[in-house]
Amino acid sequence: MISLRFTDVAAVTGGTLLDNETGDMIFRGISIDSRQVKPGELFIAIRGENQDGHAYIDQALQRGAAGVLAEASYTRGEGTGQAAVVTVANSHEAMIELAKNYRSSLRGKFIGITGSNGKTTTKELCYRLLKAVEPDTYCSPGNLNNLYGVPLALFAVDSEAKVVVLEMGISTRNEMPRLADIVRPEVILITNVGPSHLEFLDTVEEVARCKLELVRRAAPSVPLIVNADDALLVRETKKVRGDFFTFALNSSADFTVDDLQVADDGTTMVRIENHVFRLPLVGRHQVYNLLAAYAVFRTIGYDFEGIETRDMKLGTAPMRGQRMEMEGIVFVADCYNANPESVRAGLEAYFATKTGGRRVLILGDMLELGETSEQYHRRVGQMLAARSFDKAMLVGEQSKYIMDEAIKAGAKPEFFDHFDQAEHAARSAKEFLREGDFVYIKGSRGIGLEAVLNVFGETEEQK
Repeated sequence: MISLRFTDVAAVTGGTLLDNETGDMIFRGISIDSRQVKPGELFIAIRGENQDGHAYIDQALQRGAAGVLAEASYTRGEGTGQAAVVTVANSHEAMIELAKNYRSSLRGKFIGITGSNGKTTTKELCYRLLKAVEPDTYCSPGNLNNLYGVPLALFAVDSEAKVVVLEMGISTRNEMPRLADIVRPEVILITNVGPSHLEFLDTVEEVARCKLELVRRAAPSVPLIVNADDALLVRETKKVRGDFFTFALNSSADFTVDDLQVADDGTTMVRIENHVFRLPLVGRHQVYNLLAAYAVFRTIGYDFEGIETRDMKLGTAPMRGQRMEMEGIVFVADCYNANPESVRAGLEAYFATKTGGRRVLILGDMLELGETSEQYHRRVGQMLAARSFDKAMLVGEQSKYIMDEAIKAGAKPEFFDHFDQAEHAARSAKEFLREGDFVYIKGSRGIGLEAVLNVFGETEEQK
């Protein structure tokens, strides 16, 4: 975990230490959320679109922050007490400089994972595979993957970490070069590319090119791993690099699956290079995530000699495809994010899973699709029209197109309910769902479909 004297903070960031007597004070750890500050940490006051961290400096200090990094307009007040204060022109840029400086001090092997779908789950699976053979392995928590999250993930890396697995996500053209400069990965994995963030990136080809900026910024010797089943990704990759490793289920590749068997509950037994893994996540797309993680594991030189991989506890972060049971209702909770490809893959996996109960869909808008949004939501409606289910609860303005297209294609109107807000859908779901139902929940994070899970209380069983 990052720890520095405040004189060093000022030097790294080009800032001004307001009281030289505090220069030898040392902080340990960094937070940008005043509600989560721990004693002894540095609080960085970020000026965002909706909130200004400078308004919460007193709260951070009351929680025990050792000092504050703030913008030059901030005036030290009585509330700062004995805390150190460093002022800079731009606190977010200063945070990035601190992250780059700390990265330079770390000696672990850094793995950068990017792609349109599966980044977080692949990262989590990669971590669990590596942790089985290398105890000093770290991975970024949750989805800390952008120009705010990646620095925070870096700050938490232990100085003794041997392997560091970081997720790297973008939504605009200029983000990946900056992330690449912060992380400087020594192994790069691109899971896939698809129609995501089209509000800012015009085409899937542009999505691929922006992801590949990570490769352009890396030395030619840095191993690159890509999905050979993603023809567009492979085509664009070849414009940047001639040599790379591949993984695939349907194509010839360096890493592929020898065998897979899907149980009725959606759990998959996957055999790769004669190692069997029990994957408790629903869907073929989750097998891709495991295979990608395995490709990273092997590419950096590890093996499972002497380890019974069947007994490994595999899983992912919350709301990313877990099967869980509450009040006798089985949920597949896949509502942390959504784009056209992840929705398609998730629905295919859901409908391929056997159930004796009613099938209920709770779907929210896919956000950040720009001018293509209506088109992609209508495609989901066409998909639903060809399937058999008992109820579809749709949430958000764009999801109206799902309902409209499905009904046009022959689905019965009475099978659909539409809600403007997730909380309204949650109340309806609480009344409608009953023991034995099989429910799929999918939508972009901004829709907040976890509200549905919240009304059913704590998870009784997560498989």
